[in-house]
Amino acid sequence: MSANGTRVIEWAHGEDTFCLAKVGLILDLEDKCKAGIAVIMARIEAGAWGLSDIRETIRLGLIGGGMSPAKAAEAVKNHVDQNPLAHSVLVAYSVLQAVMIGVPDDPVGKEMPAEAQKPGSSTMTGASDALN
Repeated sequence: MSANGTRVIEWAHGEDTFCLAKVGLILDLEDKCKAGIAVIMARIEAGAWGLSDIRETIRLGLIGGGMSPAKAAEAVKNHVDQNPLAHSVLVAYSVLQAVMIGVPDDPVGKEMPAEAQKPGSSTMTGASDALN
């Protein structure tokens, strides 16, 4: 699993950094969706998701990636709520994958460059990797 669950994804809003790998964000997601994170991921995998599963995963992922809560809410309103949901489902699933499974080029078990070991560093992938 990625050391910090961070993923860069190209989506309707543009290219943004998402990260849910923070306990407080996961607890907020579980509270908003009334389910554990693994259940939320399983619902998305099964196509049995609710709108909160998608909206809150994206919103909280944006916040964890460094976007302000107000801008994250605005991005969700403009790009999730007002567009077909199919792409947003893929984005939400990709955000959950990063925290639950990891990301390509996972540094776990590999010697990390000194720069990547600094607090606040992140592992990022391109959008094409994020949606595969």
